Amino acid sequence: MNIFIIILIYTFYIMRKCIIIPIKHSSSRVPGKNYRDFNGEPLMKIVLSTIVQSKSLDTIVIDTNSDTVKEILKEYHDERIIVYDRPEHLWDGNTPTNVLLENVIQDLNLDHEIILQTHVTNPLLTLETVDQCIAQFVEKEKHGYDSLFTVKQLQTRLYTMENEKVNALNHNPNELLPTQDLEPLYEENSCLYIFKREVLFEKHHRIGYKPFMFVMDDIESSDIDTETDFILAETLHKELVLNKVSKDRVVLVTGASRGIGLEICKKFHKQKWTVVGVARSNDFHHPSIDTYISKDLTSPNSAKEIMDIVQEKYGKLDCIVNNAALQICKPVWEMEDDEWSKTFDCNVKNVYLFVKHGLSMLKESKGNIITIGSVHSVVTSNEIAAYATTKSALAGLTRNLAIELGQFGIRVNCICPGAVDTSMLRDGLKRGHAGNGTSDELVESLGKSHLLGKVGQPDEIANFVLFVADDNNGRFINGANLLIDGGACVKLSTE
Repeated sequence: MNIFIIILIYTFYIMRKCIIIPIKHSSSRVPGKNYRDFNGEPLMKIVLSTIVQSKSLDTIVIDTNSDTVKEILKEYHDERIIVYDRPEHLWDGNTPTNVLLENVIQDLNLDHEIILQTHVTNPLLTLETVDQCIAQFVEKEKHGYDSLFTVKQLQTRLYTMENEKVNALNHNPNELLPTQDLEPLYEENSCLYIFKREVLFEKHHRIGYKPFMFVMDDIESSDIDTETDFILAETLHKELVLNKVSKDRVVLVTGASRGIGLEICKKFHKQKWTVVGVARSNDFHHPSIDTYISKDLTSPNSAKEIMDIVQEKYGKLDCIVNNAALQICKPVWEMEDDEWSKTFDCNVKNVYLFVKHGLSMLKESKGNIITIGSVHSVVTSNEIAAYATTKSALAGLTRNLAIELGQFGIRVNCICPGAVDTSMLRDGLKRGHAGNGTSDELVESLGKSHLLGKVGQPDEIANFVLFVADDNNGRFINGANLLIDGGACVKLSTE
């Protein structure tokens, strides 16, 4: 047996794992919240019922000072559960969680190598996330990481206030980039912590010397700290868990790490599709993407390798969204042969290859293929020959694929956006064909040439992609090249 496999098996199965869940009796802001009725069950049971399903955990310790909590715990007959009576000197609500953890570990003489901690006030925490966090920590621990904590991603414009002076924290207010292009920040959501035992006692903190962040979905990050939090979490739990539609539809989105592609992932995720995202970035995480695959689509065999991963992991595929595109802006006579070929490989050839290697899954699901084309297949501009040619080619490929795949119940369509405020548009405007000015000024000027007086936004295109993909809405749309340009091509240039 390979030595790496032996080490992995040892680490995952031999290294013992314990989770500690503090549950106090009282709560100042939401009285009795830990055992208060939450959609017909005491709140604490929602998270605990998730935790006991994890086969990765050797021990589950409930640290409590509440007789009510102890009574509820009698319903559980899991031999891994240990109910610990919190000492009275630690009953104060201001006692730090790190102190509680050290006390429990010492008093029970817990010798587990890996310790987890969560709260019962995160009712939307899923078993999948718990097990993913454990698996990632096990992997990261081999590379020197000593702790993991969950976060939610913030991609918005943030400010500070000091002596009534407003300061932009994470952006240049003179150049307002789209929020999806801002450098993300991360908020500790207090949902799940994983750490090595020795780290806690050396640093007296759950977050160690070399921590790793696990990005959670905003909704799953929900923590109950106020009455409003309780109402919102209960409503979300009822809608998303109790009334949940099974996530049995799988979509593959290329170019998933930014712009239109990322927005498409978000829209499908919200509709409970399982999202497989593909992009070139080596280290990319987003809560809307269930499986991320790092691949350069200009590389040979990338399409087959991607489809093999989807087949192995999910065994099905309901929709392909071919969004990835390469755009090289230079006069045609300056284009290198390699640049021309790579543009065609990325923008056109991969559409054919994804069909070829994913056809068996698409036939089984009677799925659909959506390709993101461009207004450049209809009208174009200078210094963009390769890109415009590939988008024109996609129009013909869409029609042909619709004819050939229709016999299998597979729909094929091409959505052709006009100017959309993405990093690709802003980079393209730098070549000067639309005038001079700052990035924001050029985008604003371009928008004025549209009938609606603005350029498009990525989410507007993503909404339409989802509409076409949904068989309830788009079942009669097939073989179409759909121009979504805000009316830019309607008006004659002479007017």
